Amino acid sequence: MSQNKIVITGTIASGKSSLSEILRKKGYQVIDSDEINKKLLEKDQINYKEILSSKAFDEAFDGENLDKKILAKIIFNNSQKRELINKITHKNIIAYINNLIKESNEKNIFVEIPLYFQMKEKFPCDYVWLVIADREIQIERLMQRDKIGRDFALKKIKSQDFLEMQKKSDVIFDNSTSLENLEKKVEIALKNLENI
Repeated sequence: MSQNKIVITGTIASGKSSLSEILRKKGYQVIDSDEINKKLLEKDQINYKEILSSKAFDEAFDGENLDKKILAKIIFNNSQKRELINKITHKNIIAYINNLIKESNEKNIFVEIPLYFQMKEKFPCDYVWLVIADREIQIERLMQRDKIGRDFALKKIKSQDFLEMQKKSDVIFDNSTSLENLEKKVEIALKNLENI
């Protein structure tokens, strides 16, 4: 049986997790790359070991403990270190995802990858589903979710190339209104997917 691998991605605070949750409730398998990343950053896991041995992120380690908040600040403010950590971690995350897919019997498998378009080493997929939202709604959601100020929220949003994402996506979901509207759009996209 051939499998459809569908990436769920989107602009920051657009509602990717909401779309994933809708799919899970409908019985679809959704693999969360952020959860895999967290797992692989645990002590003695492959990404933890490779980050530690790189010596480039020593300030994020307190002895053997990795402070993920400090690590996040480092990579957000330093593009060279962001590239390095992506080079270290992405290949391992992709390998982990591919193993989960091999073990699955599902026809359609969804993989939530928030930074899909920023990845140099892309996860090989059949379709890309992009979630977007009105900028003001994004700012509000981001401020609330991450407990940050408006300026920092705007800086995070501006770091993403919105138009390029849209060009490279197969299905675009505008999640600027309600969860019910998003669910209706998902149902239409699923019908189209099942007919392929």
